[in-house]
Amino acid sequence: MRPVFIAMLMTIAFGISSYAQEKVLPAELKPFVLPKHEMLDFIKADLNMDGRADYLLILKQEGEDTLTFDNEKWDAARTLLLITRQADNKLKLAVTNTDIVLCRHCGGAMGDPYMGIEAKAGEFTLDFYGGSSWKWGNTITFRYDKLKKNWFLQREIITSSHPEEDRYVESTTTIGRGEIGNISLEKYTPYYNSDSSLMRVNVAKTYFYESPDLKSKPRKGYLLKDDIVTTVKVFKNFVECTFNNLKGSITTGYILRKDLEAVRHW
Repeated sequence: MRPVFIAMLMTIAFGISSYAQEKVLPAELKPFVLPKHEMLDFIKADLNMDGRADYLLILKQEGEDTLTFDNEKWDAARTLLLITRQADNKLKLAVTNTDIVLCRHCGGAMGDPYMGIEAKAGEFTLDFYGGSSWKWGNTITFRYDKLKKNWFLQREIITSSHPEEDRYVESTTTIGRGEIGNISLEKYTPYYNSDSSLMRVNVAKTYFYESPDLKSKPRKGYLLKDDIVTTVKVFKNFVECTFNNLKGSITTGYILRKDLEAVRHW
């Protein structure tokens, strides 16, 4: 994520925020607005691919924009509602999630991290951006599975950028459903697949990867047999983990799951 691109993201964020505020809530969505809530954003699309227009509605607490940090609702959750249209043209609430849309202050120094939502037939994507000198971005895509008749996390793209001496360090991690597994919209939290156990390298040498993808190239950093890592998330073929060396330096990345084994406690 280059500095110029960051500036563009900030501009986009302002534009999206303004656009969301200018939107007028359709009358047919008003019954779905929860008490003491108001519309943050919404989008209309055929989300379950049945040929009828559905909605994604994002709600925020009333007065959210004026709350200070000493208010108990300062970091109040935002609610995402997926509302489908039935054959009789009536709307029905299909899924509710209060973990996917970050709170107004979750972006740190960059302000509100919510950047907007895009949708097309059977799929929608949410964008978030935040940080200070260390900036991060998160793009989350859900796709409708016709066989399972549900929406699952299809892809997550995580970006980060920060200054380091005389250069700007950037990274992009892409995680696909093949590694993620079946994480439904209803059950999604940022901590999906979380783990916090210790694992030991069981091969002579294993490399860190930027993304948990068997087709991607490993980084230069590697670990040796019997090195111990702390896991963060466990995927199908990879483990997200951290390694602390003897000098106190911490390395984070993805390591092949087959190259690790659980540390046994006797």
